[in-house]
Amino acid sequence: MVEFALAAPMLLLLLFGSVVLGIAIANQVQLSNAARDGARAAAVCGGAGTRDANTTTVDLPNGWRCTTGNLVLFINKSLSLIPDASPQIGVVVNGSSTPADLTTCQPGATVEVTASFQQPLYLPLVGYLLGDSGNPAVRTLSAKAQATCEQ
Repeated sequence: MVEFALAAPMLLLLLFGSVVLGIAIANQVQLSNAARDGARAAAVCGGAGTRDANTTTVDLPNGWRCTTGNLVLFINKSLSLIPDASPQIGVVVNGSSTPADLTTCQPGATVEVTASFQQPLYLPLVGYLLGDSGNPAVRTLSAKAQATCEQ
């Protein structure tokens, strides 16, 4: 009984830490997939507003019109499985410092989608091991994906 009382806190910390780490890794994978899907959708969609009226229009994979706002909503929707995630999403074309308009994504240009959000770590002791230096209660997860514009 005494040995269990001495070992249990460390084992529970290890167990709960593993669960929190698993949640953070799963959310990181989902964030990376959403950024990759968003970059691919932007590359296929890019330049859709610059084509002439005789060309067939291209939509996002969910059927929405190709606009930067709809692209951000598309990425947010793919992150809906992460609870309480409010990601910061950026779309740039050819390394521009200003937010992109998909109409500037001409064939051969590079579109880059970045996404990040604050992952809560739930346990204070785990937060001190895995958390951000300024705020140990969260870990900032981020993902970046690039694609070449096709249209």
